[in-house]
Amino acid sequence: MGKLRTAASNSGDLPLDALSEILLRFSAKELCRLRAVSPTWRSLTYDRAFIAAHRARHREPLLAFARRDDDHGHSVDIVDLSGELVRRMPRPENGVGVLGTRLDLVPVACRYRHMALWVLNPSTGAALALPDCHSEYMGNGPDQRFVFGCGFVERYAMGRVSTGEYKALRITRCSFRSKDKVCEVITIGADGSNHGVWREMPRTPSLMCTGDDVRRSPSIADEMKCVVVDGLVHFLIEFKSNNLGEASCEPGSIASFNLETEEWMPILHGPDPVRSFVLDNNRKYSYEDLGTQLSLSNLSGCLVTVHNIHNTSMDLWFLSDFEKGLWIKMYSLPSQVARLLVYPLLVLDDERILFVHRINLFVCFDLKTGIYTYNLKTSACTRVFDLDMGGSDSGSIGVYTGSLLSA
Repeated sequence: MGKLRTAASNSGDLPLDALSEILLRFSAKELCRLRAVSPTWRSLTYDRAFIAAHRARHREPLLAFARRDDDHGHSVDIVDLSGELVRRMPRPENGVGVLGTRLDLVPVACRYRHMALWVLNPSTGAALALPDCHSEYMGNGPDQRFVFGCGFVERYAMGRVSTGEYKALRITRCSFRSKDKVCEVITIGADGSNHGVWREMPRTPSLMCTGDDVRRSPSIADEMKCVVVDGLVHFLIEFKSNNLGEASCEPGSIASFNLETEEWMPILHGPDPVRSFVLDNNRKYSYEDLGTQLSLSNLSGCLVTVHNIHNTSMDLWFLSDFEKGLWIKMYSLPSQVARLLVYPLLVLDDERILFVHRINLFVCFDLKTGIYTYNLKTSACTRVFDLDMGGSDSGSIGVYTGSLLSA
């Protein structure tokens, strides 16, 4: 561990290094409570070197999700992989939903205020409200391109760029009937305490799977067709068959927006077996079937195309070269994993894959998401716990990668 501040040098009967070694064994949740023991303990656990050492030792990710309790209280909860609550951040808004990100901050959208987006810092409990208006280039009044002056937000995404700052992307449809969409970006400070203004970007590629209006009940299938990896926001491109049964575009294609350069990148072609899947199987499956089988994920920092042939197999294609469009099938998982509404979330260090499974989907006030793992060595599939989201309006789950010890 790096050199500690001299302000934390008085540790009573124990040498500072010994005290540090003992405290490093506790979880962040426990250490936050232990800060009340003495000024020395408090100073030590706030030390940057100690926080870095603790983060390196406790690498297990935390999950973030929105919850509504029986008394209609809303919160964003942080839990560990045993399902234990680590932190609860109450929210005054109704219908909040966590974006499916992997960041030190937790972005939260609102079903009933679809222009509203907050950025939560779980380590401090602070909430930053982003401007609920359109781009500075659209003037101060209602924009005539949009119904009611604001349109309908279809998708939010957020990632981190090389400067350490964060950027959020917003895709807005001008009206229910219009296919025209506006793409905007805003910059958020590295500590999540300040923001810039929304800026309009180049037009989005057509037929991009951005999902439905965020004010409606969210579809987990739509949510899993967009993912952020290393500052790139990836969207599956929608493909539909015509009267001849032919696809409107190449299946598995991906549109990518670079948050760093703030531009759309060339269309990325999907894995070859995905592109030819319908024809290779003599049209046993339709293009509509294939559309429900495909999703995107961020596993081990890689873009992954998930091909879930329901009740048959689940293939995980890892992108190895963006420029050449090269994919590698790292895993082909058995039928016990390949269920409807099952999506891979994390590859753990012990060669287990963590999945989420939406269950009780149509029970309005009993939304649960099953968390279970598949062991690549033993092929054992184990249910770990259920996330009880209560009556939450969103079933999306984020991965919190920060430290709750940070201040």
